[in-house]
Amino acid sequence: MSNVVWTVSTLVNRLKQTIEQNVAFKSFYLKGEISNFTSHSSGHWYFSLKDEGARVSCVMFSSYANAVDFKPKNGDKVLLRAALGVYAMQGQVQCSVFSMRNDGLGDLYLQFELLKKKLFEAGLFSDERKKPIPSYPKSIGIITGRETAALQDMLKTMTLRWPIVEVTIYPSLVQGDQAPRNIIEQLIKADRNQHNVLILARGGGSIEDLWAFNNEQLAYTIEALKTPLITGVGHETDTTIADLVADLRAATPTAAVQLAVPDIQEVEQSVHNQLKRLNQIIDSELNKQRVALRQVQTHPVFTQPHRLMMSHQLQLSNYEQQLSQQTKRAHRLRVGLSTQQSQLSQRILSFTNNQTVRLARSQDLLIKRIEQKTLNSQNAFGQTLKLLNAFSPLNSLARGYSIVSQEDKVIRLINDIDYDREMKIRLFDGTVRAKAMKEQSDE
Repeated sequence: MSNVVWTVSTLVNRLKQTIEQNVAFKSFYLKGEISNFTSHSSGHWYFSLKDEGARVSCVMFSSYANAVDFKPKNGDKVLLRAALGVYAMQGQVQCSVFSMRNDGLGDLYLQFELLKKKLFEAGLFSDERKKPIPSYPKSIGIITGRETAALQDMLKTMTLRWPIVEVTIYPSLVQGDQAPRNIIEQLIKADRNQHNVLILARGGGSIEDLWAFNNEQLAYTIEALKTPLITGVGHETDTTIADLVADLRAATPTAAVQLAVPDIQEVEQSVHNQLKRLNQIIDSELNKQRVALRQVQTHPVFTQPHRLMMSHQLQLSNYEQQLSQQTKRAHRLRVGLSTQQSQLSQRILSFTNNQTVRLARSQDLLIKRIEQKTLNSQNAFGQTLKLLNAFSPLNSLARGYSIVSQEDKVIRLINDIDYDREMKIRLFDGTVRAKAMKEQSDE
């Protein structure tokens, strides 16, 4: 037990902070029975939601109340999406309501929201994967109920807007347990036939009537289609999973046709405007060309062609005179060149003959000089050889002299002899080895 004393404001603010900071109270679903319903002049709704055991105050502001497709009253059982808060002035816990549906539809609505969240997280609603719708389709496949008012309205609108398109109907169940499978089969069949665009449509109805279009397998089938798909299911306030996955959503089946095909009258008017604009461009260009043609036509070339020819004739005559002069000059040059060639040939022949005679004379003189030089050299060599023989040691050896040496040193004096070594004595016809005995010198 705490001895702290709180003021009322402190207590209520602590309660307000505790509730509003709790993530679980920021967005949740709540179902019960409406009581004490009041609609304020501002458009806000004030009421209580109760069940057998409790009651809670609720407020729904006009921005959210305007989106509710029915007028609630006391005793209605509803499913709300709300956030819990505290109204401090009265110390009252109350729910701020964001959306409201009849409780009979509550389970389906919860299933729808859960599947929507799952497919959103899987990326099936991403704009990046949506295919563009062709502007001028030639072939359209319509998947809808057989012989329904929605189909007749679509065909009528198609005929009025774009009668040149080829339309193929793929009748399908659009309500009941077997409808999702039937719709999937017809979508796959239509996609294989390579239309330019497909339309999946159904007239208005309750959420139970439109529940076949909130099928997960159908969503993945639409996502896998190669052909662009436009949906027109229910009324403008109805949104199904098929609408969210489709490449383009229309508010109604008729609106789907209007999005799928252009208005032929608008196209014709556009073509007419373009043709008119094109004709204006052509006329403007033709006027420019006419002006240019007139300028060309007034040119002296066409108005006074003889003057132009006269100028060219004078110029041609000048060229002929110059050509004649150049031809005569070329003839003179050829004659002069021929004369010079003849003179040059005679000079070359005369020079060659003279040089041949001079060369023959020089050759004879050179031979004579070589022969005389050779004879003089032979005589000088003979004299030198005789002189060499006269002074040759061999002549002295032939007269009985000899050359004595020891270790390649010629012995000229007795003092040069080493008596302990051999000596070589060179005679006229050979060499002998000897050993000297000591004798007295002649001196």
